Amino acid sequence: MTSTDASVATAGLPQALEELRAAVARTTFALDHPARAERVAARDRLARDLDGHAARLRDLDAPLLVVAGGVTGAGKSTFVNTLVGKELLATGPLRPTTFAPALVCHPGDVEWFAGDRVLPALPRVEGDAPAAGGDSSDELRLVRSAAIPPGLAVVDAPDVDSVSSANRALADQLLDAADLWLWFTTAGKYADEESMRYLRRARARRTALAVVLTQVHDADVAEVTADFRGKLAAEGLDAVRLFTVPVTTISHGRLPGTVATELRGWLASLGDAAARRAHRLQTLRGALDAVPGEVGTLIEALDDEARLTAALAGDVDAAYDDARRQFAAALDEGLPLRQEVVARWDRFVGAGRALKLTEAATGQARAWVKSLLANVGVGEEQRLERQVRVEVADTVAGLIGQLADLAAAEVVARWAATPAGRRLVADAGVAPRRSDGLDDRAETAVRDWQRHVADLVASAGASRRLQARVVSSVVSVAATSAILLAMASAGITGAEVGIAAAAGAANQGLLVKLLGEANLRALVAEARQDLLARFADLATEERARFTAALADVTPDPDEAAALEAACDRLVAARSAGG
Repeated sequence: MTSTDASVATAGLPQALEELRAAVARTTFALDHPARAERVAARDRLARDLDGHAARLRDLDAPLLVVAGGVTGAGKSTFVNTLVGKELLATGPLRPTTFAPALVCHPGDVEWFAGDRVLPALPRVEGDAPAAGGDSSDELRLVRSAAIPPGLAVVDAPDVDSVSSANRALADQLLDAADLWLWFTTAGKYADEESMRYLRRARARRTALAVVLTQVHDADVAEVTADFRGKLAAEGLDAVRLFTVPVTTISHGRLPGTVATELRGWLASLGDAAARRAHRLQTLRGALDAVPGEVGTLIEALDDEARLTAALAGDVDAAYDDARRQFAAALDEGLPLRQEVVARWDRFVGAGRALKLTEAATGQARAWVKSLLANVGVGEEQRLERQVRVEVADTVAGLIGQLADLAAAEVVARWAATPAGRRLVADAGVAPRRSDGLDDRAETAVRDWQRHVADLVASAGASRRLQARVVSSVVSVAATSAILLAMASAGITGAEVGIAAAAGAANQGLLVKLLGEANLRALVAEARQDLLARFADLATEERARFTAALADVTPDPDEAAALEAACDRLVAARSAGG
């Protein structure tokens, strides 16, 4: 084995190609990105190419696969007919006639191509009857011909500028599988961007290449050829072998016998073992050199999708974090309650009965106060106390629902501003409003919170001095409702964590007398934090439908890491060959 061969045929290279191919195939692009189809096609193409590289590496001495590709009407099929000496393929200068690709080889070489060594996705059919336009493009026709020298196979590919997208895709697939491109263009199309784009692609990957310029009038040969060579040189292709085929009469789908003699002779020479090995190694080395860049493109695409999904996740976080801030602000500023409830409770507390009796709870009046306050929650006062709790619960639960609606609507609006987000909204069916069942969950959470506040008040009241203990029976009724109402209607001053003025003034007086100022401050702070925590739990449940939708399309970080690691192993395996 020569040093040139060793640069691609190292012991670890086949395994490295297999591992990279598996990592590429596992790569998913689930996000509905504008470039998704392009990214999926690039992934599938790279996986297919890696299979082809491995096949070339395993069989360096296999027959050379020459793909005749190019633009519509350039004479690819005509030339293949000329090679085999009969009208094997339909021809025509004005429309794409190659629909089903045909591979022509020596009868002794057909076994190399009958299996899935190359182009495994295309089913094989055999036969040398002329192919009619419109045949299926999803199969490869194998044709045995003794006119083709051993060691050589020629494929007639569909036009790269075909009106059929399927034909164009198949042409790309065949060119990717080729050991050598035989590129056909015409005197009228050689400078077209589509043709030059493919030639640049061959140059970038250092694919073995020859160019055939057809339909050149004798009087224009020198001028057209010189101009075309200049354009090739400008693209870094000045060393490419160039053949010309003049305007001539086509008979039975073939060129006259004396035309393209030089081209046919050169092709025949490619069947030589040394020649085919040299061309195959040139294409293989160039293809392998291009792999890290192609893998890098996939990794960049995954990174881009990760950034996009992170931005979409950020929209969810921003909306629900803002909802929490609004809820906290509402607690600090006071929630709007029905005025008659506030007024009635204020009269109940501020009329002086509970407050004055609490202040006078000493001496001989103590027994009377204890007896009176033990019955504060009876009758009208008890009904009012229940109404306060219900009103506070309804108000807090209603606010939770409103903020959930606003947050969901904000997420949907932000997502709808991007193609990927719009698709997510449609696919996941997420509505711009609270989820079903939130109202019930919110009511339960608020009721649990009110019970927690009652426990806090009872605990705080139990630690008070004798006066507070004398009136401890009022704590679970009046004090609990007073603090709920004051928090809800008047708000909490952030720095003081005390009960604000206005509707909460009488409540504050009662609570300070019942619980003590220090206890009151701690109780209010803890009650507030507990309610915020319950709101956060509800918000987490609300955002779950959005995060679940994102989870289905967010790239797995392991995919990019696996691609990078497998590519590094491939590069290392190649370097080991010197």
